[in-house]
Amino acid sequence: MENRDENNQPPNADYTGATRPELLEALKAIQKGNTHLRAENHTLREEISTLSASSSKKRRGQTNDRLGYKSQVVSWSKRFLFTRALFIDTSMFSTKPSETVSDPATIFSTDDLYTEFLTVALYQEIPDKFHELLDFNKYSNLAKDFIREHGDAHSSLIFTLRKTLPNTLKGLDIDFDLLTTASADRRDNPVLLGLLKFPTDTKPTPYAPVLFPGPTQNMTKLFLSPAVKKVHRLMDFSPGSLAIGDKPAANSNGVRLGLKMVTKSSISAAAILLRFVVSPDKEWATKGAISGIECEQDYRTYQKLLSSNAHLPHVKNILKTIHDYVFAGLKISSSDATGDDAPDITNSIDDTLGHVDADNLNAVPAPAPAAAVEAEVGCVAATRQSGRRGGGSREAATGQAASSVAPRTTRSRR
Repeated sequence: MENRDENNQPPNADYTGATRPELLEALKAIQKGNTHLRAENHTLREEISTLSASSSKKRRGQTNDRLGYKSQVVSWSKRFLFTRALFIDTSMFSTKPSETVSDPATIFSTDDLYTEFLTVALYQEIPDKFHELLDFNKYSNLAKDFIREHGDAHSSLIFTLRKTLPNTLKGLDIDFDLLTTASADRRDNPVLLGLLKFPTDTKPTPYAPVLFPGPTQNMTKLFLSPAVKKVHRLMDFSPGSLAIGDKPAANSNGVRLGLKMVTKSSISAAAILLRFVVSPDKEWATKGAISGIECEQDYRTYQKLLSSNAHLPHVKNILKTIHDYVFAGLKISSSDATGDDAPDITNSIDDTLGHVDADNLNAVPAPAPAAAVEAEVGCVAATRQSGRRGGGSREAATGQAASSVAPRTTRSRR
């Protein structure tokens, strides 16, 4: 594009004999033309950049979400975290098992069988039209997206639980900076140690004091501590929902995901997450690096205990009591909640596991006699404040509840 003067004529390139004012005018015309060219060039570059970005974004969107699941994977993974499984890996992304084992003792006995039931739960969670994408060997993107979103939701949940511990553990004589700061050294604090172990315990065991409503270990009251109930409420809703009688916010996870009941897996998750956030461990893992807490194994122990004994009155009472607390303010009674709304990993074998009967939950039953609890749960039902009954170890006393749960190994497909 040529620079032109006021009469739209190109300036004379030969300025021989021109006067100083004429030279200045010619210089101004050239500068004006250059300024215009620079502005025009800048505008064109911006337009090209915008068009390129739009085209690239469109191509990425067409490539990554050509199968249409991207907008839903966040909801799927969060609901799976809150109601079905706290620990996942790529091993559960496979073809749907054609046959399933219905004996809960068998389900929790090996890693392969447990993973198989997680796979069944995954197929129940995700709509049928996406099932062909769940085989990791054929299509890995959905599994990777699901696991990433599940992990992000889990990290966010732990952050929230730490920041709200002063409310969750209200009444304890403790510097809550120890709890709310992940990097704080909590190894030798006697109050925290008292939440994780009874006086005679030499190592962490699944049935920590913080899980009971009083200072005694009464297995018919396991998971009924105020702290467990608050953690479960925080899992499903927001910190503001802990206020007495406060209705959870409309944008909280539980409302947006349509959660309507607690599950055996969600109670198990609340219990192990509570133990983790009061422990000296700084990073979440299958086993606590400092505390030695067997996070994944104990989580599965809780699942097995609740699933295998769901027919017992005191287990029904545990489920009803926690449900009524978690969903307070939402007008969802335990009789309205069905396994179809938020089933846990055992929903396909309800008859065998003795799934919670909603009608029986309407009345709170008296705790089962100690003898019945010992026989069917395999745990010490009598209260204990200090010392082991009969001088034996608590591991021996708890019997099958812990010992028959095989540790889970991570079997991620690469």
